[in-house]
Amino acid sequence: MSTEALLLALTTVVRPTTVAAVFAILATRVPQRLLLAYIVTGAVFSVLVGVVVVVLLSGLVSATSSSAPRPILDLVLGGAALGYAGAAWAGWAPRRRSEQPSDQPTWMQRRLRGLTVRGAAVAGVLTHLPGLVYLAALNAIAGSAAGLLDGLLQIAVYNAIWFLLPVTALLLSLHRPELSRELLEGLGAFTRRHRRLLTVLFLGVLGGYLVVAGVVELARYG
Repeated sequence: MSTEALLLALTTVVRPTTVAAVFAILATRVPQRLLLAYIVTGAVFSVLVGVVVVVLLSGLVSATSSSAPRPILDLVLGGAALGYAGAAWAGWAPRRRSEQPSDQPTWMQRRLRGLTVRGAAVAGVLTHLPGLVYLAALNAIAGSAAGLLDGLLQIAVYNAIWFLLPVTALLLSLHRPELSRELLEGLGAFTRRHRRLLTVLFLGVLGGYLVVAGVVELARYG
């Protein structure tokens, strides 16, 4: 598997939206069915998006007989990540209201109250919409795949890592539901306290890496 895609996948294991959604589901009376719907629907959607993007990127390169579009995409995604990191550092990016009491339910928890299996499935899709990290990983997969089957395998591995948190929560909920909730509550509290710093560091490092990788790749074709 592409080293770049693997590293990017590891950064997606703990995401605030996923933590909030899974924690809210665990608070329900029978979380297992909801978690299963959340995982299956979200994973199917994410894999389908990955397949479409990788096929399109591979087709674009075949049509142009050049790998130049891939580093250009890295530059675009890297620039966007650096721009958002700068906005977050300057205080321009949206932030959670600090005056909201910590014991009050989050936006995600309020939306997931009285959740049905269909609602959990929709949440699985909404919390796994393709963002900068996934697009960058798909770009790396398209550039490293030895063929269609290899590309599909890399997409599957990426998503297996991406859904590691809800899968772990599902397994723990079968045997130790209290431990599952405690761990997620701790993760949620940490990400809420350090949201701005984590955003700046993560997007700054990601953006810088993608820009440098794009420049290096473009230099090879210069």
